Amino acid sequence: MNEPRSLYIEQNDCTSCYRCLRECPVKAIKCHGDSVTIDYDKCIRCGDCVSKCKYGYINVRNDVYIARKLMKSHLVKVASVSPQWSVEFPGVDESRFIEALHLLGFTNVSESALGAQAIIESESKTLMAKNEIFISSRCPVVCDYIRKYKSKIASNILPYVSPMVAHARMIKSWWGAKSAIVHISSCQAAKREAESSSDLINISLTFRELKSWFHDEGVDFDKVAGHDSYMFEPSVAKNGLIYTLEGGAAYMVQNSGCTTPSISKSSMTQIKSLLAVIPERENEGVFLDLMACDGGCVGSCGSSINRHSLVNVYMQMRRVEVSRKRIIDNYNLPPISVFDGENITTKPISRLVSENQTLKALESIGIMTESDQINCNACGYYTCRRFAKALSKGLTTKGMCVNYMKSSLQTKFSTLIEKVSIGVAIIDKDMIILDANRTLSTMFGLNIEQNYDSNNALNGLDADTILPFSRYIRSMLEGGDDNLVKDIQVKERIITVSLHKIERNKTILAICRNMLFSQVRNEEIVARTKTVVKENLETVQKIAYLLGENASRTEAILNSILDSQRPNNGD
Repeated sequence: MNEPRSLYIEQNDCTSCYRCLRECPVKAIKCHGDSVTIDYDKCIRCGDCVSKCKYGYINVRNDVYIARKLMKSHLVKVASVSPQWSVEFPGVDESRFIEALHLLGFTNVSESALGAQAIIESESKTLMAKNEIFISSRCPVVCDYIRKYKSKIASNILPYVSPMVAHARMIKSWWGAKSAIVHISSCQAAKREAESSSDLINISLTFRELKSWFHDEGVDFDKVAGHDSYMFEPSVAKNGLIYTLEGGAAYMVQNSGCTTPSISKSSMTQIKSLLAVIPERENEGVFLDLMACDGGCVGSCGSSINRHSLVNVYMQMRRVEVSRKRIIDNYNLPPISVFDGENITTKPISRLVSENQTLKALESIGIMTESDQINCNACGYYTCRRFAKALSKGLTTKGMCVNYMKSSLQTKFSTLIEKVSIGVAIIDKDMIILDANRTLSTMFGLNIEQNYDSNNALNGLDADTILPFSRYIRSMLEGGDDNLVKDIQVKERIITVSLHKIERNKTILAICRNMLFSQVRNEEIVARTKTVVKENLETVQKIAYLLGENASRTEAILNSILDSQRPNNGD
């Protein structure tokens, strides 16, 4: 596909946290090595990835520069504005808002709610004529999702265009076929819809883009006076202002006198759950008013509205609608067709993966039996099997499986600590040793070393019976310091023990160093010895001498220092 990409990932900035991959409702984001890309054939342009990327590296394409060119290249430039403008620009009345759009170069401004009025009239007639399940066609994301992933019920979508397209047809009938149309709403998916209806709509902007355009042009609403001559043309919408909100279409249908029961849902999570049981209701007449964004269009990523104030948004838009009904004379919409006559050939997305492929993928992440499938959903897939299917198709990576990563990291950690010359152990909140290397077992007596050799590990043993510094571990687990360093005397040796909390009050990492061991780095020996003998000038001179010596003399010099300063107690 060569279509412009309305959603895109900043590849140079992406940190590959995979959050977008987990959150995508249709898993249209896939891994490529250390980066992620959008599979545009599978993407439904819901914008969830944009809102879920906490770093802001997934963006909606900015088309303001194209709109600016239209202002110069066309004689008639019409702004088709979503009724949501009244809450996107609080405190700004119609005349001031419309004047501001004229300052950008628009010659006419009209409300797309007029298109919604025409759609609702046609939908109501169809609902009353047939006792079937019908799905509103107003949300392009929902329609795209159904055609790609629920193709068996695609015929249930009402055969009408969206309010945006219906309004564009009206505009062409009012101002001529050569008029340029810029649709303005909060819907990021409207960009894709505008591209597929390029004979009608030149470009679609979000309210975020419009605000940035106002800012760049220096439009200050405090200085925009407004005038009665600035008004929506050819008339303001009598109703239809709340079609952008969850349940808005259902409310309008009922207001038209239609008695068909309706179900309203917003957000892809709710919609997927509802559509999963649609076949069970196929003999019932019901109108499904579905919107992909939480709360309706006001919840889309092109909106700047605080989602926590949706009730206030609804009340504000209802107040605008009610006030208009008192002052607007009867206005007849132009006789344009709202029927979607295009033969939509969206190819359904195939999800078929053989059982053999699924089992191989499961084995590759360490799942050998059905009981190993914990279905934790941390990867973003509801079950381990679904994750395995996605893994087989190259849509995800093993690194998304938390259990696999824990097991893999544990194996790597165990291998690593066996190769280092220091003692390492991990102890959990119950004082049980989770892992330890052989070097540690050689530091604290023959019995511990033999215990390690007989079991090839100290894992699962009680730290209180194995580790002579267990009281410090217990103290840390009970809320002590996050980091602690102690010197432990074991017979003729000094063992420096560093304790660190890995998980607060849950896991402790212990690192043990034999200060007489010749492989310990010289500078560390000097640093630790300075702590022990910081007030002894003669010792400091020996340390300075030590810095210039080779490793073969290190142990002898340190021996003499520690012999003179060794404490009498155990630490």
